[in-house]
Amino acid sequence: MPKLITLIHYYLTRNGENVLRRLMMFSPLKIESSSLPCYYGAGLGMGYKYMLFSPLLYRLLSCLALLLLAGCTGGAVVFAPPPPPPDISALLYTHPAGIFTVSVPRNWSVYEQNTTVVASVSFSPPAEDQPWIEFAVMNIGQPFNSGTFGSLIDRYQQQIRPDVTYYTEISRQAMGDGSWRMSGVRHLPGGLTQPLNTFIQQSGTFLSVIDVLVSADAKRMTELQQIINTFSVNLAAQLDVADPKVLGYASPSAVEFLHVATWSTPQNVFFITGEVANRGTTQLTDIPIRAVLKSADNVPIAEAVDTVMGYSLPPGGFAPFSLRFGQGQPSLTTNFDLYLGNKDWKSQPDRAVYGQDELSWEDKSSFEADGSMVIDGTVRNISQNPILSPRVVTTIFDSAGNVIAAGFVDLTAALNPSDSTAFRILVPEMGGQPANYIVNVQALK
Repeated sequence: MPKLITLIHYYLTRNGENVLRRLMMFSPLKIESSSLPCYYGAGLGMGYKYMLFSPLLYRLLSCLALLLLAGCTGGAVVFAPPPPPPDISALLYTHPAGIFTVSVPRNWSVYEQNTTVVASVSFSPPAEDQPWIEFAVMNIGQPFNSGTFGSLIDRYQQQIRPDVTYYTEISRQAMGDGSWRMSGVRHLPGGLTQPLNTFIQQSGTFLSVIDVLVSADAKRMTELQQIINTFSVNLAAQLDVADPKVLGYASPSAVEFLHVATWSTPQNVFFITGEVANRGTTQLTDIPIRAVLKSADNVPIAEAVDTVMGYSLPPGGFAPFSLRFGQGQPSLTTNFDLYLGNKDWKSQPDRAVYGQDELSWEDKSSFEADGSMVIDGTVRNISQNPILSPRVVTTIFDSAGNVIAAGFVDLTAALNPSDSTAFRILVPEMGGQPANYIVNVQALK
Protein backbone atom coordinates (compact mmCIF):
# COMPACT_ATOMS: atom_id res chain seq x y z
CA MET A 1 0.00 0.00 0.00
CA PRO A 2 1.55 3.32 -0.97
CA LYS A 3 2.42 5.68 1.88
CA LEU A 4 1.30 9.29 1.86
CA ILE A 5 4.05 11.67 2.78
CA THR A 6 4.14 15.00 4.55
CA LEU A 7 6.76 16.99 2.74
CA ILE A 8 8.13 19.97 4.67
CA HIS A 9 10.81 22.31 3.39
CA TYR A 10 13.11 23.99 5.90
CA TYR A 11 15.38 26.80 4.85
CA LEU A 12 17.56 29.45 6.45
CA THR A 13 16.69 33.08 6.00
CA ARG A 14 19.41 35.65 5.52
CA ASN A 15 19.37 36.43 9.24
CA GLY A 16 19.83 32.77 10.19
CA GLU A 17 16.34 32.06 11.53
CA ASN A 18 14.70 28.73 10.79
CA VAL A 19 11.57 29.31 8.76
CA LEU A 20 9.02 26.74 7.68
CA ARG A 21 7.67 26.46 4.17
CA ARG A 22 5.40 23.63 3.29
CA LEU A 23 3.92 21.43 0.59
CA MET A 24 1.56 19.29 2.62
CA MET A 25 0.32 15.77 2.06
CA PHE A 26 -1.41 14.18 5.03
CA SER A 27 -1.59 10.57 6.10
CA PRO A 28 -4.07 9.47 8.79
CA LEU A 29 -1.73 6.67 9.76
CA LYS A 30 1.81 7.91 9.66
CA ILE A 31 3.96 10.84 8.66
CA GLU A 32 7.11 9.83 6.89
CA SER A 33 9.82 11.74 5.10
CA SER A 34 12.80 9.39 5.28
CA SER A 35 11.66 7.18 2.42
CA LEU A 36 12.61 9.80 -0.16
CA PRO A 37 16.14 10.96 -0.98
CA CYS A 38 17.05 14.47 0.10
CA TYR A 39 19.57 16.68 -1.69
CA TYR A 40 21.10 20.03 -1.00
CA GLY A 41 20.83 22.45 -3.87
CA ALA A 42 24.02 24.01 -5.10
CA GLY A 43 24.22 27.42 -6.63
CA LEU A 44 21.17 28.91 -4.84
CA GLY A 45 23.37 30.91 -2.54
CA MET A 46 21.08 30.69 0.53
CA GLY A 47 21.50 27.13 1.75
CA TYR A 48 18.01 25.99 0.80
CA LYS A 49 17.22 22.38 1.58
CA TYR A 50 14.80 20.75 -0.77
CA MET A 51 13.69 17.34 -2.21
CA LEU A 52 13.75 16.24 -5.80
CA PHE A 53 10.89 14.30 -7.45
CA SER A 54 10.04 13.18 -10.89
CA PRO A 55 7.23 15.32 -12.41
CA LEU A 56 4.90 12.29 -12.54
CA LEU A 57 5.39 11.45 -8.87
CA TYR A 58 4.93 15.11 -7.92
CA ARG A 59 1.59 15.31 -9.76
CA LEU A 60 0.45 12.04 -8.22
CA LEU A 61 1.27 13.13 -4.70
CA SER A 62 -0.37 16.49 -5.23
CA CYS A 63 -3.61 14.89 -6.37
CA LEU A 64 -3.61 12.50 -3.43
CA ALA A 65 -3.04 15.41 -1.07
CA LEU A 66 -6.04 17.31 -2.42
CA LEU A 67 -8.28 14.25 -2.07
CA LEU A 68 -7.10 13.67 1.46
CA LEU A 69 -7.58 17.27 2.48
CA ALA A 70 -11.16 17.13 1.26
CA GLY A 71 -12.05 14.07 3.31
CA CYS A 72 -9.71 13.99 6.28
CA THR A 73 -11.28 14.78 9.64
CA GLY A 74 -8.56 13.81 12.10
CA GLY A 75 -4.86 13.23 12.51
CA ALA A 76 -3.98 16.01 10.09
CA VAL A 77 -1.12 18.45 10.55
CA VAL A 78 -2.65 21.92 10.20
CA PHE A 79 -0.55 25.01 9.69
CA ALA A 80 -2.05 28.38 10.59
CA PRO A 81 -1.53 31.13 8.05
CA PRO A 82 1.05 33.75 9.02
CA PRO A 83 -0.45 36.70 10.93
CA PRO A 84 -1.06 39.83 8.87
CA PRO A 85 1.19 42.83 9.46
CA PRO A 86 -0.04 45.28 12.12
CA ASP A 87 -2.64 47.74 10.91
CA ILE A 88 -1.10 51.20 10.98
CA SER A 89 -3.74 52.93 8.90
CA ALA A 90 -5.20 56.18 10.18
CA LEU A 91 -8.07 56.11 12.64
CA LEU A 92 -10.39 59.07 13.21
CA TYR A 93 -10.10 60.03 16.87
CA THR A 94 -12.95 62.00 18.45
CA HIS A 95 -12.35 63.64 21.81
CA PRO A 96 -14.80 62.39 24.49
CA ALA A 97 -16.27 65.90 24.77
CA GLY A 98 -16.89 65.96 21.02
CA ILE A 99 -14.87 69.17 20.74
CA PHE A 100 -12.52 68.05 17.99
CA THR A 101 -11.48 65.19 15.75
CA VAL A 102 -8.12 64.20 14.31
CA SER A 103 -6.82 61.23 12.30
CA VAL A 104 -3.85 59.36 13.80
CA PRO A 105 -2.19 55.99 13.12
CA ARG A 106 -4.28 53.43 14.99
CA ASN A 107 -1.26 51.90 16.73
CA TRP A 108 -0.28 55.18 18.47
CA SER A 109 -1.05 55.47 22.18
CA VAL A 110 -3.30 58.23 23.50
CA TYR A 111 -3.65 60.19 26.73
CA GLU A 112 -6.65 62.48 27.04
CA GLN A 113 -7.96 65.08 29.47
CA ASN A 114 -11.61 66.01 29.58
CA THR A 115 -12.74 68.80 31.88
CA THR A 116 -15.60 71.28 31.63
CA VAL A 117 -13.24 74.04 30.46
CA VAL A 118 -10.44 72.42 28.46
CA ALA A 119 -10.24 69.39 26.18
CA SER A 120 -6.79 68.00 25.43
CA VAL A 121 -5.13 64.89 24.07
CA SER A 122 -1.60 63.73 23.29
CA PHE A 123 -0.36 60.93 21.04
CA SER A 124 2.78 58.80 21.20
CA PRO A 125 4.21 56.49 18.50
CA PRO A 126 4.55 52.76 19.31
CA ALA A 127 7.17 51.86 21.93
CA GLU A 128 7.81 55.52 22.75
CA ASP A 129 6.92 57.13 26.07
CA GLN A 130 7.23 60.73 24.93
CA PRO A 131 4.19 62.30 23.25
CA TRP A 132 5.07 63.72 19.86
CA ILE A 133 1.95 65.77 19.29
CA GLU A 134 -0.52 67.44 21.68
CA PHE A 135 -3.86 69.20 21.12
CA ALA A 136 -5.71 71.48 23.56
CA VAL A 137 -8.94 73.44 23.00
CA MET A 138 -10.80 75.93 25.22
CA ASN A 139 -13.73 78.32 24.77
CA ILE A 140 -13.05 82.07 24.95
CA GLY A 141 -16.78 82.81 24.88
CA GLN A 142 -16.84 85.32 22.04
CA PRO A 143 -15.30 85.70 18.58
CA PHE A 144 -12.05 87.65 18.54
CA ASN A 145 -10.53 89.92 15.95
CA SER A 146 -6.95 89.88 14.72
CA GLY A 147 -5.80 92.28 17.42
CA THR A 148 -7.32 90.22 20.20
CA PHE A 149 -5.95 87.05 18.65
CA GLY A 150 -2.44 88.49 18.57
CA SER A 151 -2.67 89.49 22.21
CA LEU A 152 -3.86 85.98 23.15
CA ILE A 153 -0.90 84.44 21.32
CA ASP A 154 1.54 86.72 23.17
CA ARG A 155 -0.08 85.94 26.51
CA TYR A 156 -0.05 82.21 25.89
CA GLN A 157 3.56 82.14 24.75
CA GLN A 158 4.88 84.35 27.55
CA GLN A 159 2.68 83.45 30.53
CA ILE A 160 0.36 80.47 30.08
CA ARG A 161 1.96 77.57 28.24
CA PRO A 162 2.70 74.62 30.59
CA ASP A 163 6.43 74.67 29.74
CA VAL A 164 6.77 78.45 30.02
CA THR A 165 9.63 78.23 32.54
CA TYR A 166 11.87 76.26 30.18
CA TYR A 167 10.62 77.29 26.73
CA THR A 168 12.08 79.91 24.37
CA GLU A 169 10.32 81.17 21.26
CA ILE A 170 12.62 81.59 18.27
CA SER A 171 10.29 82.80 15.52
CA ARG A 172 6.65 83.00 14.49
CA GLN A 173 4.89 82.92 11.14
CA ALA A 174 1.33 83.53 9.97
CA MET A 175 -0.08 80.51 8.14
CA GLY A 176 -2.39 80.53 5.15
CA ASP A 177 -5.35 79.14 7.12
CA GLY A 178 -5.35 82.00 9.63
CA SER A 179 -3.37 80.17 12.32
CA TRP A 180 0.09 81.08 13.59
CA ARG A 181 3.14 78.83 13.91
CA MET A 182 5.68 79.52 16.64
CA SER A 183 9.04 77.77 16.41
CA GLY A 184 10.82 77.31 19.71
CA VAL A 185 12.85 75.03 21.96
CA ARG A 186 12.38 73.43 25.33
CA HIS A 187 15.48 73.61 27.51
CA LEU A 188 16.02 70.23 29.12
CA PRO A 189 18.26 69.23 32.04
CA GLY A 190 21.91 68.77 31.17
CA GLY A 191 21.93 71.56 28.60
CA LEU A 192 19.87 69.60 26.06
CA THR A 193 17.16 71.21 23.94
CA GLN A 194 14.05 69.89 22.19
CA PRO A 195 12.83 71.88 19.17
CA LEU A 196 9.07 72.07 18.65
CA ASN A 197 6.46 73.94 16.68
CA THR A 198 3.35 75.43 18.30
CA PHE A 199 0.28 76.14 16.20
CA ILE A 200 -2.44 78.44 17.60
CA GLN A 201 -5.70 78.88 15.77
CA GLN A 202 -9.18 80.31 16.32
CA SER A 203 -12.40 78.60 15.31
CA GLY A 204 -15.45 80.65 16.24
CA THR A 205 -15.14 81.15 20.01
CA PHE A 206 -12.71 78.23 20.41
CA LEU A 207 -8.96 78.69 20.85
CA SER A 208 -6.82 75.69 19.86
CA VAL A 209 -3.17 74.98 20.59
CA ILE A 210 -1.13 72.24 18.90
CA ASP A 211 2.38 71.36 20.07
CA VAL A 212 4.42 69.06 17.82
CA LEU A 213 8.02 67.98 18.34
CA VAL A 214 10.51 68.53 15.51
CA SER A 215 12.51 65.52 14.33
CA ALA A 216 15.42 65.07 11.93
CA ASP A 217 13.52 62.04 10.58
CA ALA A 218 11.74 63.22 7.41
CA LYS A 219 9.31 60.28 7.54
CA ARG A 220 8.28 61.15 11.10
CA MET A 221 7.78 64.82 10.19
CA THR A 222 5.61 63.88 7.21
CA GLU A 223 3.54 61.67 9.49
CA LEU A 224 3.08 64.48 12.00
CA GLN A 225 2.15 66.98 9.31
CA GLN A 226 -0.52 64.62 8.02
CA ILE A 227 -1.97 64.36 11.53
CA ILE A 228 -2.05 68.15 11.97
CA ASN A 229 -3.84 68.62 8.65
CA THR A 230 -6.75 66.42 9.79
CA PHE A 231 -7.45 68.38 12.99
CA SER A 232 -10.99 69.82 13.02
CA VAL A 233 -12.95 71.67 15.72
CA ASN A 234 -16.66 71.02 16.17
CA LEU A 235 -18.19 74.49 16.50
CA ALA A 236 -21.46 73.02 17.78
CA ALA A 237 -19.82 71.28 20.75
CA GLN A 238 -20.26 72.52 24.32
CA LEU A 239 -17.35 73.71 26.45
CA ASP A 240 -17.69 76.10 29.37
CA VAL A 241 -16.36 79.60 28.81
CA ALA A 242 -13.07 80.16 30.64
CA ASP A 243 -9.97 82.31 30.78
CA PRO A 244 -7.15 81.20 28.42
CA LYS A 245 -5.02 80.41 31.48
CA VAL A 246 -6.79 77.03 31.71
CA LEU A 247 -4.61 75.94 28.77
CA GLY A 248 -1.71 75.96 31.21
CA TYR A 249 -3.21 72.91 32.91
CA ALA A 250 -3.25 70.78 29.77
CA SER A 251 -0.84 67.89 30.20
CA PRO A 252 0.46 65.21 27.81
CA SER A 253 0.39 62.46 30.47
CA ALA A 254 -1.19 61.45 33.78
CA VAL A 255 2.07 62.18 35.60
CA GLU A 256 4.64 64.76 34.64
CA PHE A 257 8.17 65.73 35.62
CA LEU A 258 8.61 69.40 36.44
CA HIS A 259 11.44 71.79 37.34
CA VAL A 260 14.16 69.16 36.97
CA ALA A 261 17.72 70.23 37.77
CA THR A 262 21.11 68.53 37.84
CA TRP A 263 23.95 69.63 40.08
CA SER A 264 27.00 68.47 42.00
CA THR A 265 28.28 69.20 45.49
CA PRO A 266 31.86 70.32 46.24
CA GLN A 267 32.46 66.70 47.26
CA ASN A 268 31.52 65.63 43.69
CA VAL A 269 28.20 64.01 44.64
CA PHE A 270 25.85 64.28 41.67
CA PHE A 271 22.10 65.00 42.13
CA ILE A 272 19.01 65.00 39.94
CA THR A 273 16.17 66.86 41.65
CA GLY A 274 12.70 67.90 40.56
CA GLU A 275 8.98 67.51 41.09
CA VAL A 276 6.32 65.06 39.95
CA ALA A 277 2.82 66.33 39.16
CA ASN A 278 -0.28 64.12 39.20
CA ARG A 279 -2.46 65.20 36.26
CA GLY A 280 -4.75 62.22 36.65
CA THR A 281 -7.89 61.65 38.68
CA THR A 282 -6.71 59.09 41.26
CA GLN A 283 -4.29 59.16 44.16
CA LEU A 284 -0.81 57.68 43.62
CA THR A 285 1.18 56.24 46.52
CA ASP A 286 4.79 55.17 47.15
CA ILE A 287 5.89 56.03 43.61
CA PRO A 288 9.25 54.49 42.61
CA ILE A 289 11.54 56.77 40.61
CA ARG A 290 14.71 55.81 38.77
CA ALA A 291 17.34 57.77 36.88
CA VAL A 292 19.71 56.17 34.37
CA LEU A 293 22.81 58.07 33.25
CA LYS A 294 23.78 57.35 29.64
CA SER A 295 26.64 57.97 27.25
CA ALA A 296 26.36 59.74 23.91
CA ASP A 297 25.40 56.44 22.23
CA ASN A 298 22.77 55.79 24.93
CA VAL A 299 24.71 53.10 26.77
CA PRO A 300 23.66 53.01 30.47
CA ILE A 301 26.50 54.02 32.79
CA ALA A 302 24.97 54.39 36.25
CA GLU A 303 21.57 54.56 37.91
CA ALA A 304 19.93 55.67 41.13
CA VAL A 305 16.60 54.55 42.58
CA ASP A 306 14.38 56.17 45.20
CA THR A 307 10.75 57.01 45.98
CA VAL A 308 8.91 60.26 45.34
CA MET A 309 8.66 62.05 48.70
CA GLY A 310 5.41 61.99 50.65
CA TYR A 311 2.88 59.29 51.42
CA SER A 312 0.74 60.03 48.40
CA LEU A 313 0.37 62.23 45.36
CA PRO A 314 -3.28 63.32 45.11
CA PRO A 315 -4.90 64.42 41.85
CA GLY A 316 -3.56 67.87 41.01
CA GLY A 317 -0.80 67.49 43.60
CA PHE A 318 2.98 67.89 43.44
CA ALA A 319 5.77 66.07 45.25
CA PRO A 320 9.57 66.40 45.04
CA PHE A 321 12.25 63.82 44.41
CA SER A 322 16.00 63.76 44.91
CA LEU A 323 18.21 61.13 43.26
CA ARG A 324 21.77 60.90 44.53
CA PHE A 325 24.83 59.49 42.73
CA GLY A 326 27.46 59.18 45.43
CA GLN A 327 30.20 58.34 42.91
CA GLY A 328 29.58 61.60 41.07
CA GLN A 329 28.71 62.12 37.42
CA PRO A 330 30.70 59.68 35.23
CA SER A 331 32.81 61.48 32.65
CA LEU A 332 31.11 59.76 29.71
CA THR A 333 27.60 60.83 30.76
CA THR A 334 25.84 63.01 28.20
CA ASN A 335 22.15 62.39 29.00
CA PHE A 336 19.84 60.57 31.36
CA ASP A 337 16.39 59.01 31.52
CA LEU A 338 13.86 59.33 34.34
CA TYR A 339 11.36 56.57 35.05
CA LEU A 340 8.32 56.52 37.33
CA GLY A 341 6.96 53.21 38.58
CA ASN A 342 8.10 49.70 37.72
CA LYS A 343 6.58 46.30 36.97
CA ASP A 344 6.23 45.45 40.67
CA TRP A 345 4.76 48.77 41.81
CA LYS A 346 1.18 48.76 43.01
CA SER A 347 -0.34 52.10 43.94
CA GLN A 348 -3.05 52.24 46.60
CA PRO A 349 -5.64 54.73 45.33
CA ASP A 350 -7.93 54.08 48.32
CA ARG A 351 -5.25 54.49 50.98
CA ALA A 352 -6.34 56.91 53.71
CA VAL A 353 -3.85 59.80 53.77
CA TYR A 354 -4.51 63.01 55.69
CA GLY A 355 -3.42 66.34 54.22
CA GLN A 356 -4.17 70.04 54.43
CA ASP A 357 -7.84 69.45 55.20
CA GLU A 358 -6.93 67.68 58.45
CA LEU A 359 -3.57 69.31 59.27
CA SER A 360 -2.26 72.85 59.61
CA TRP A 361 1.32 73.97 60.02
CA GLU A 362 3.61 76.94 60.44
CA ASP A 363 7.24 77.11 59.40
CA LYS A 364 10.27 79.40 59.08
CA SER A 365 13.70 79.02 57.53
CA SER A 366 17.22 79.89 58.64
CA PHE A 367 20.79 79.04 57.70
CA GLU A 368 23.57 77.37 59.65
CA ALA A 369 27.15 78.62 59.64
CA ASP A 370 28.13 75.96 57.08
CA GLY A 371 25.42 77.13 54.65
CA SER A 372 22.93 74.38 55.45
CA MET A 373 19.28 75.42 55.30
CA VAL A 374 17.08 74.68 58.30
CA ILE A 375 13.27 74.69 58.30
CA ASP A 376 11.62 74.68 61.73
CA GLY A 377 7.90 74.51 62.32
CA THR A 378 4.88 73.10 64.09
CA VAL A 379 2.14 70.84 62.75
CA ARG A 380 -1.34 70.62 64.33
CA ASN A 381 -4.17 68.12 63.97
CA ILE A 382 -7.28 70.15 63.08
CA SER A 383 -9.47 67.12 62.38
CA GLN A 384 -11.80 65.23 64.71
CA ASN A 385 -9.77 62.02 64.38
CA PRO A 386 -6.39 60.89 65.70
CA ILE A 387 -3.60 60.79 63.12
CA LEU A 388 -0.38 58.80 62.94
CA SER A 389 3.15 59.29 61.66
CA PRO A 390 3.13 62.83 60.25
CA ARG A 391 5.58 63.26 57.36
CA VAL A 392 6.89 66.76 56.62
CA VAL A 393 8.29 67.37 53.11
CA THR A 394 10.06 70.47 51.83
CA THR A 395 10.89 71.51 48.25
CA ILE A 396 13.45 74.26 47.66
CA PHE A 397 13.54 76.32 44.45
CA ASP A 398 16.01 78.73 42.87
CA SER A 399 14.98 82.01 41.24
CA ALA A 400 14.28 80.22 37.93
CA GLY A 401 11.80 77.86 39.61
CA ASN A 402 14.01 74.78 39.42
CA VAL A 403 14.13 72.34 42.32
CA ILE A 404 17.59 72.59 43.84
CA ALA A 405 16.97 70.46 46.95
CA ALA A 406 14.29 68.46 48.72
CA GLY A 407 14.00 66.60 51.99
CA PHE A 408 11.58 65.19 54.54
CA VAL A 409 11.33 64.10 58.14
CA ASP A 410 9.03 61.50 59.70
CA LEU A 411 7.59 62.36 63.12
CA THR A 412 6.88 59.59 65.59
CA ALA A 413 4.12 61.45 67.39
CA ALA A 414 0.51 60.34 67.19
CA LEU A 415 -1.65 63.44 67.24
CA ASN A 416 -5.10 63.51 68.79
CA PRO A 417 -7.51 66.26 67.76
CA SER A 418 -6.02 69.71 68.51
CA ASP A 419 -2.60 68.22 69.40
CA SER A 420 0.53 69.69 67.83
CA THR A 421 4.20 68.79 67.53
CA ALA A 422 7.39 70.49 66.37
CA PHE A 423 9.52 69.50 63.38
CA ARG A 424 12.89 70.40 61.92
CA ILE A 425 14.27 69.64 58.45
CA LEU A 426 17.98 70.09 57.79
CA VAL A 427 18.99 70.53 54.13
CA PRO A 428 22.81 70.34 53.99
CA GLU A 429 23.25 70.35 50.21
CA MET A 430 21.64 72.52 47.53
CA GLY A 431 22.20 73.02 43.83
CA GLY A 432 22.16 76.79 43.88
CA GLN A 433 20.97 79.84 45.76
CA PRO A 434 17.54 79.21 47.35
CA ALA A 435 14.87 81.74 46.42
CA ASN A 436 11.82 80.14 48.03
CA TYR A 437 10.54 76.88 49.44
CA ILE A 438 7.28 75.08 50.21
CA VAL A 439 6.34 72.68 52.99
CA ASN A 440 3.73 69.96 52.78
CA VAL A 441 2.57 67.66 55.58
CA GLN A 442 0.73 64.35 55.33
CA ALA A 443 -0.21 61.74 57.91
CA LEU A 444 -1.79 58.31 58.15
CA LYS A 445 -5.06 57.21 59.63
